Formats: sequence, structure tokens, C-alpha cells
Amino acid sequence: MFVRPDNWNKMSPLERRKARLDAWQDAPVQFASPEAEANYKERITRLRKIYDMQPHDRPIADPFMGANEYVARRKGIQGKDMVYNHEKLREPLLEFHRDFQPDVSVGMLPYPGKSWDLLDFKLYVWGGQKLPDNLVIQAVEGEYMRPDEYKDFIADPTAFWLKQYLPRAYSALGPLSMLADFPRISESVDTIDLLVPFGLPPFQEMLRTMMEAGNELMKVLGAVGQTMGMVTAEGFPGMGLNIVKTPFDYLGDTLRGTKGILMDMYRRPNDLLAACEAYVPVLVKSIVGASDRTNAPAALYVLHKGADAFMSQEQFEKFYWPTWKQVMLALYEEGITSYLFIEGSYNNRLENLAEMPEKSLVCHFDKTDMRRVKEVLSDKFIIAGNVPASLMSAGSVDEVRAYCDDLVGLFAGTPAYIMAHGCYFENTTDEKLRAFMDSVKN
Repeated sequence: MFVRPDNWNKMSPLERRKARLDAWQDAPVQFASPEAEANYKERITRLRKIYDMQPHDRPIADPFMGANEYVARRKGIQGKDMVYNHEKLREPLLEFHRDFQPDVSVGMLPYPGKSWDLLDFKLYVWGGQKLPDNLVIQAVEGEYMRPDEYKDFIADPTAFWLKQYLPRAYSALGPLSMLADFPRISESVDTIDLLVPFGLPPFQEMLRTMMEAGNELMKVLGAVGQTMGMVTAEGFPGMGLNIVKTPFDYLGDTLRGTKGILMDMYRRPNDLLAACEAYVPVLVKSIVGASDRTNAPAALYVLHKGADAFMSQEQFEKFYWPTWKQVMLALYEEGITSYLFIEGSYNNRLENLAEMPEKSLVCHFDKTDMRRVKEVLSDKFIIAGNVPASLMSAGSVDEVRAYCDDLVGLFAGTPAYIMAHGCYFENTTDEKLRAFMDSVKN
């Protein structure tokens, strides 16, 4: 947990950023050996210097945003196991770190399959459920907020999420729609409205299901936490990241769906803009709270619908960028670095990103022109990317090595660069992954 210093209110954003990074870097670790401790300190010191954009001996190679599924698959682990059998991932993960000695740890994604089953989660299908055992997850879009419900969301996003969205996204949570409107619980008689749902059989059954799902989740978190603790103890640090989205992506990915939000940009633009604005304070509060609880110094934005191929620059600057920028600036004021996992290309958006303050961003690119990235952004932000997933899957070892060497050369004179993949992939070879990781060490 991050504890604010007594002089927090007098600190600048960069001083707050330093305090969060200090707390992350200095978090206590029980090391497996003196050698592991020495390796950990060398690695985390290098990573910290990169985040501070200070002189350092070399870039790092971070395979997490591409290779984490391959780490398990290379040892015969199925997609179903990644959802239901997290203990099976321990030895493959430890073996990978021992064999490859990565600069930073490659984590496990704690997909809680049994909890999803109990809650009848609708937004995904997964291996061992509706997908074959060899696959992991697949998103299934739906319209979980009707167009005429924008007014409800804008008036109170939290109430909408609790009483309208969650009952639709998780069938077992349908009784949440019975809850009272909490802002009107103020007088003694209002206790009746507050408690009535809790006395009804459907609501009580839902609570029992939620407790069972919670118990199953704790098993997953226990297995994952123990494994990642062992990885850390053997000398491999990880950058703390809380996963979030932009206001537009929360609405488009989860509530309205792609088709719905595309139509809304034309049919209900004012409602859409008002909903994005309503989301800003809710999102800021939740990210800051999560960062404090987890001691994570950065928030990982998984960016979907703002890419060049999805909307025009005019639409981006009207619907996507303004509220996203508000959130990132608010996080910057709290000392939290925004890590942007930029799917697709942002060739037309680089000047927008350049509006952000120095050191406020890590810009992790997928298909963007990295030469333009260097020209526009590399003096202000940490840059990461963009080794193609297609190259890792279908290219040769020499092609991977050549691509990585070109990136190392391109960013050789810049303050901070992280070798990283453009996006996730399931299949590659150990030889190609070693070429990727060794490219920064030559």
C-alpha cells in the first residue's frame, strides 16, 4: 500500500511521481538467495532509471505484453488451464525466468474461470466453457446499455453500473436491480427500502453465490500471488500496473458495443460526450484508489477504439481525446504514470500525445511508425514497442533479430526506450524470443 508523505499537498506532480516510484522500488522482498537479491537490485535500478529518463547502461527487453501466454504454452499448458488451473502455471513460469533471465518479470493473468461460471459472466467465452480447451478467452460484444439509457448513466454512472449494467453482464447478479437508490437513504424510515432486498430469497441467493465466487477468486489470487512472489524472490522485478481504459472505451467496449457507439457518434453525439464527461471523476477516483492500495506507480491503458483506423482525427479530437486527457492529467497530478498500450496505429495522434507533460507517459506502440515516434515524442516520454506479433509468430529468427536491432539503433540516442512487442501472440519459438531479449544486450 502506498502511504502519502505528510507534505503531499505541497509536492509537485513530479515529486509525487518520485514518491510513488520510490515506494515501488523500495518495497520489501524476501529473496531466495544473495545472488537473486543482487540481480533484482540491478534490474530494478535499470528499470527505475528508464522511468526517470536518466542515463542508464542499456535498454530493457520486456516480453510481458506479448509473450506471457507463450510462456505457458511452450510447456504444453492449455488455454483451459490458464482459466481454471492456475497452479499448473507455476513451474512453467518459474522455468521460463530461470532459463531466459528476463529484465523484468512475466506475470500471470488471473482469469477466474470458476467465479465466471458461478456468476454467469456474459462478456466473454473461455476455454473449458464454450471455447475448446486449447483456447483462452474471447470477448463477446453486446449492448448492455440501451441508447435511451444515456440519461441514467450521465445522472449517476455508479448507480447505473450497479443496478443496470452488472445484472445484465452477470446473470447471477440480476437481483442487484432491486437495490434502493442510495442517495435517498437519509431518514429512519428509509431503512426499510435499504434492507428489503436483503430479506428476499432471490437477493439472499445472489449473496450466497457472490460469496462462493469470492472464495473461488481468493484461491486464484492465492495461487497467482504465491507464484509471482516466487518469481520476485528469484530476482525478477515487475512494474506495478493497474489496468484501465479511456472513458470512450469503457462505453464502447462494455456498455454500447462497437456498433452502438459508432452509431452514437452520429445519432447521439451530445449524449455520448456527456457520458464521457460523467465518467472522468469516477475513473480518476477509482484509479487513484487502486494505485494507493496496490502501490502501483503506473496505470495501464489498454487502448482500443482511438486508433487511426477506427475513427477520423476530427472524431478523435471530439469524442476520444478530451476526456482521456483529463483523466491522464488528473493522474499526473497524483504522481501516477500513464502507461499507454496503443493497439493499432497512432500515426495521426502523436501530436495529441505530445500535449501531455514530460514523464507523464509510457508510450507502448503496436503498429505506429517508430521513426515519427522518435521525432515527436522521444524527448518527453518513455517509448516502448513495437516488435510485431506477426513477426514473432511467422518470421524467422534472423528477421526478428534484424527488426529488434533496427529499433535499438533508432532509439540509441533517446532518454528512455523499452524493447517490447506490439501486442500479444500465442505461438513463437524460444530462439525468436531469445533474439528479442538479447537485442538490448549487445
